[in-house]
Amino acid sequence: MLRAEPGAPTDEDTYRRTPPRLTPRERQVLNGMREGLSNRRVGRSLGISERTVKVHVRSIFLKLGAASRTEAVVQGIRRGCISI
Repeated sequence: MLRAEPGAPTDEDTYRRTPPRLTPRERQVLNGMREGLSNRRVGRSLGISERTVKVHVRSIFLKLGAASRTEAVVQGIRRGCISI
């Protein structure tokens, strides 16, 4: 079994540093989530339906490994997808 050098980056470290590939629209939706907007309000601001926003939110959750809107925003900021 191979052992990593102490202090060497792990696969998880690399995963956390590598920004997930969010689409431009997913980034816009994530920014709306960061602002605390509801799906309806995000949709109105982007000119898309609430249902389409929900599809984007689900995709964002999967790509960021998030279980909540708050966690998605935190992960998005930590991983460089969006800024504060």
